[in-house]
Amino acid sequence: MSGPKHLAKAQRRTGRQILLLVVGSALCLLLLTGAGVAGYLNYRFGQITRFDVAIDVAPASGEPRNYLLVGSDSRAGLDPADPANAVFLNDESVSADGPQRTDTIMILRVDPDDGAASLLSFPRDLWVPIAGTGESNRINTAFTAGREVLIDTIRQNFDIPIHHYVEIDFVGFMGLVESIGGVPFYFDTPVRDTHSGLVVQDSGCVTLDARQSLSFARSRYLEYYDYESESFQSDPTGDLGRISRQQEFMRRAISTAVSKGLSNPATLNDLVNIGVDFVGLDPSLDVSDILGLGRRFASFDADTLQTYSLPATPFRTSGGASVLDLETTAAEPILNIFRGLDPSELTPGLIPVTVLNGTGTDGLAGDVTAALDAIGFATGEPGDTTEVVAESTVSYAPGSENAVSRLVRHLTSPARITVDEELEPGEVVLVVGQDFTTVHDQPSPTMPDLPTTTTTTSTTAAPGDTSSSTTAVTTPESTTSTTAPVGYVPDASAASSCP
Repeated sequence: MSGPKHLAKAQRRTGRQILLLVVGSALCLLLLTGAGVAGYLNYRFGQITRFDVAIDVAPASGEPRNYLLVGSDSRAGLDPADPANAVFLNDESVSADGPQRTDTIMILRVDPDDGAASLLSFPRDLWVPIAGTGESNRINTAFTAGREVLIDTIRQNFDIPIHHYVEIDFVGFMGLVESIGGVPFYFDTPVRDTHSGLVVQDSGCVTLDARQSLSFARSRYLEYYDYESESFQSDPTGDLGRISRQQEFMRRAISTAVSKGLSNPATLNDLVNIGVDFVGLDPSLDVSDILGLGRRFASFDADTLQTYSLPATPFRTSGGASVLDLETTAAEPILNIFRGLDPSELTPGLIPVTVLNGTGTDGLAGDVTAALDAIGFATGEPGDTTEVVAESTVSYAPGSENAVSRLVRHLTSPARITVDEELEPGEVVLVVGQDFTTVHDQPSPTMPDLPTTTTTTSTTAAPGDTSSSTTAVTTPESTTSTTAPVGYVPDASAASSCP
């Protein structure tokens, strides 16, 4: 399927991440429209590029939905004769005829009934298995392989459903900023970035125009002026710091868009024209979706936008590439928000389980282990108890309540639950007794009753049996708070005072 006129080829690599930031603003602006312009929007929406991607079935009206927001790296549409565009075009790191790429991948989760919105940013250097390739690479390379590959990569690695897909062009960013009259920020100190062209010479309120906004949101090499040393200091956080600034930019852009409203037909027309030229959507996102969201989010307070970035640790691959490794346990509560689960829920892959056979029936521990392995649990080597037991027992390490709760909800028969201080954090041991029946694929919604006091138990296996070799993990605590910003971010609390 052909793309919009400015979604053709990659021209450079360092600027496309900001394109996504305004998608939220663009959506909010369009969502604020009323039924009186439905016919006009329906006509213009028919001209927006549609990408043939397989998305998840959208939930019922009013239920939360996930929008995958992707920024392409196309520079088509920028006037090469305009000296102001030189900083955006003169990048030798990417060939003009190279594949289209992205450095910005976000998921916007919108809950219309609660009037809530959450935003998750994926670091471009996150090292993950790329769907359909059998190899691991940076997550942004999935987009190069195809939009569907990116969607499948997110599904397979993070178990997040994708209900809608939105892709925005490089030039569209500047057009959207212009349509809302710029984005106000409060800078408590001068900042600059010689790579992106950002220059803020004075502290205080500054309304960033289109090009300044682009330079700000692109910035990976930001420097801020330190009054104590009377010199500029580097922000060493790179892409992670840029994500924090991008997320704050989205808040400020949405706030500005909401405050402007769409009572001015000329503004509405400009926004729709930008959408037609620079935005691509999945086939199912239609005018009724936009108008429905608009009625619910007409007075959305952008300061309530919950923003998250995945926790990751730097490491080097065997080939010497400097990338990021996901901290799976710490990321679980964040990912659950976008899965539609309680933040305290654990996916089976984070739960080490050892099964011991207490029935005397040969091979039962192996059968149960295989069933749990098929569900996704991190199973260890099965074994046997020294004696036959009538009652099934599940033991867990202190503080691992979420882990044992998830396992027990997969059992079709009751089990006695005990705490064993000798187990490693996160570890669970299932002793299959004579009352055991089987396990089912999906967890029951009923939460088990857990011990209110610590009970020390010792599960004895027969000589020669080995326990789980899986690395134990600590159960993450429930959290719904916004990820703390990394690196230099303008003073958000003072931004509201800027005109």
